[in-house]
Amino acid sequence: MARINFVARCDDLGSSASANRAIDAVTRAGFMKNVSVMAPGRFVEQAAELLAGRKELCFGMHTTLNAEWDEVKWPPVLPFDAGSGLTDERGYFLADPAMFERTKPSVETIMKEADAQLERLHAAGFDIRYVDSHMFPEMFVAGMDEAMAEFAKKKGLIDHMYFYNPPPGLSDIRMELPEIMGLLKALPDGQYFFVAHPSLDTEEMRRAGNALYRGADVAKWRAHETQALSNPGLCAMLRGMGCEGVRYDEATPQKRATIAEIRQLF
Repeated sequence: MARINFVARCDDLGSSASANRAIDAVTRAGFMKNVSVMAPGRFVEQAAELLAGRKELCFGMHTTLNAEWDEVKWPPVLPFDAGSGLTDERGYFLADPAMFERTKPSVETIMKEADAQLERLHAAGFDIRYVDSHMFPEMFVAGMDEAMAEFAKKKGLIDHMYFYNPPPGLSDIRMELPEIMGLLKALPDGQYFFVAHPSLDTEEMRRAGNALYRGADVAKWRAHETQALSNPGLCAMLRGMGCEGVRYDEATPQKRATIAEIRQLF
């Protein structure tokens, strides 16, 4: 039994070829065992070919209702509906879930899209065990959190909201290694949550920018995560300190996080 268990998750599989390659590399190092897949992503079929057969991994649906980058966009899985409140006039998802406070998509519309996304992932060959959400639209649509909880129960999926316990102080893998190790050594025994967004510093990833984050910076940061988390030496060091990554379906559910608590975390 590890002193510290991390429900350690890679997000955004299927969003780009660069993310697919990076997540493949990171998960082969052995610490990151949970992978959240974006069904509307342009590279979800490629992701399935690369990773869906990896039985040691726990896959989840990264419920996607937004496309945050200026140049890189994706549409809903369901056919375009101009009145859905989910898309712009071109049929692409809106950039920020906060925009839902203005467009007011119904919970019914959102859950139909969630159902279609799950079907697409199953059709691609993914064994989906849990459900989470991209950019937490639950913070901006009244009733969505409750609907997602019911959706998870109905579909026999693990609800991600029972596992948000990030380690105090460890907010970013871009921290220097000695600082990270010092924080981990000081952590009380228990189960914690960690999320990363591995990718590569490629021309493809440099297009993933917006008014808040330059694409070159996004690519650089995510490539740094990939380099750190795919390093077998780092994984060996973590194990030596009594830290292990665990799958959602091996982890212990805790108190379900509230939307107010999520706002403070992210």
